[in-house]
Amino acid sequence: MKSNNQWPLEFTERMAGHGQSSSLESQKLPLSRDSFCRAELSETAEPIEFTLTIKIKDVPSFIDDPHLEAPLSGTVTIPSLSPSPIPITDGWFNLFVPPTTSNNLNVAKEMHYTFFFNHLNQPYTFYGFKEIIKEEETQIWKQTTTLYFYLWRGHERPDSFNLNSNVGDRKLPMISHIGILHISVADFLKQLTTFRSTAPTEEEQQKAFLLFAEFFAGKIWESYAPAFFSTTSKRWNEHVYPIHTTEGVVLGKKELYSINTKDGLTLLLQRFCVKPTDKVVLLSHGLTQSTDMYIMPEHENIVNYLHQNGFTDVWSLDWRGSGRLTYNLGPHRYTLDDVAENDYPAALDFIKKMCGEKVKINIIAHCVGSLSLWCGLASGAIQNVNSVISGSVSLTPRVHWQALIKLCLGPFFFEYVFGYPYISPRMAYFPGPAFGRWIYWLIQLFHRECREPGCQFLSFMWGWGFPGAYKHENISPITHRRIVDLFGGTSFHFYRHIRKMIFSKQSLRYKKDRLGQNEKYLDVAVKKKLPPTLFVSGEENHVFPHSHQSTFKALTESHQKSQHELWVVPGYGHQDIFMGKNCHREIFPRYIEFLNKHNRNS
Repeated sequence: MKSNNQWPLEFTERMAGHGQSSSLESQKLPLSRDSFCRAELSETAEPIEFTLTIKIKDVPSFIDDPHLEAPLSGTVTIPSLSPSPIPITDGWFNLFVPPTTSNNLNVAKEMHYTFFFNHLNQPYTFYGFKEIIKEEETQIWKQTTTLYFYLWRGHERPDSFNLNSNVGDRKLPMISHIGILHISVADFLKQLTTFRSTAPTEEEQQKAFLLFAEFFAGKIWESYAPAFFSTTSKRWNEHVYPIHTTEGVVLGKKELYSINTKDGLTLLLQRFCVKPTDKVVLLSHGLTQSTDMYIMPEHENIVNYLHQNGFTDVWSLDWRGSGRLTYNLGPHRYTLDDVAENDYPAALDFIKKMCGEKVKINIIAHCVGSLSLWCGLASGAIQNVNSVISGSVSLTPRVHWQALIKLCLGPFFFEYVFGYPYISPRMAYFPGPAFGRWIYWLIQLFHRECREPGCQFLSFMWGWGFPGAYKHENISPITHRRIVDLFGGTSFHFYRHIRKMIFSKQSLRYKKDRLGQNEKYLDVAVKKKLPPTLFVSGEENHVFPHSHQSTFKALTESHQKSQHELWVVPGYGHQDIFMGKNCHREIFPRYIEFLNKHNRNS
């Protein structure tokens, strides 16, 4: 049993390698591993090394809190600055923290080294990270002894900005050097002899060392163990950002409202308001997602972008399919008709009550949120909408044949044979083989495009692709790590409604009317006056491929003076048209152009 005394531990580490002087611009960050390698091997690279003493004040506390920092001291040698070792003025070490710097999507953990020093009255910050990559057991030595580093001018810690981000007007540092350092075998053997503890008793000194060694070995096993021995369940409570955080919205007031539907549910409506205006934007997520997809802190998000471009009153609806609500974690028989006839009208009525009857409401909806929106627009349940930006699917849902097989078999087998009330990416993190973990093991046989369990499970749930929901290169590594916080669970009845639409080749009401027919929404929509719409989909949309094209063709052929537009975005998939790390440069400007076009008189 631990006494009331602390169990301190310290050790000394030397790393040496090469770096190259750099004048990187912020938009080139974060760097790929190849960039660091080129810098290390460049003919102009110079030898760089450091010798650090890391002092853990209390080993149990350090282990319990992955964000707890251990102070470090020592010297760094950079010949272009000084031929002599430069003393470190302040420094911090983090061991096995969630990845925040690497742009490798398969990184399980990172080790961080940060320290300040001065030369000729010029302050500098050294920041290095090691990558611990899932299931690469043959690379344990290389990865745990390789440090990728940045050197920038000024004393500014990396957590004061974000090397994987370019949020708003945050200014990234002026990079001075980049490169790679390594630990040699000789230095590693010497490092093992430097472990010291100043705990009060010899027994506690030994326990401090053994506890640290056990923790280190356990984390290595957790990260590098082959998939069959995967211990991902230990990550169930690991979060890069707090769940449902609103810290990604940097301007204005944030207000959360509960609204009631006429069929007896309570939904959430969130308002992000910099300044009231008569042209508001209402955001609507896809199935199992939530408002979180629009307010992501890891990069510039659409709410910030709207605020900065004249749309200062933004609302976001968490309808009954939201990952923030519990309705999908049990068997239900809700359909997209329920969303169209109950959820949207309740939200629109509340916004008009708060902002005035004459307010112009522009809706940005994605995936099943867009599909249900169009059911309501066609049926007349949703009225007086000024304009629409429709993501991925609208009135003519299409899927790959492989996904159709999943839609035909999955709901029956999961609900009636296996007895599962819902399916969720978080199942990959459940302990033991029970409640869906076996599904994750099967999924791994097919999805080897990455090693993030949540991402693999998401590809199983939606569409047919590797991955299915987005293109890996378009999303931030932090987003990849946060998949289970951004995508929740779903019951199976929404799948049944979508399946019925696909077989009908267009959206239709789930339940038959008095004449024994299902109302086909597209047939009704072509006869109506509809709000001008920007239909947007990634060219590599593997969830609802080519769905918008069919709707757009049908509507424009029936309306000679159609104000609808179709935008198929090259290099993008399904979800990344809203959640991509570069949307603020490549996607959102087109959204603003469309909104401005249809809000000119405001």
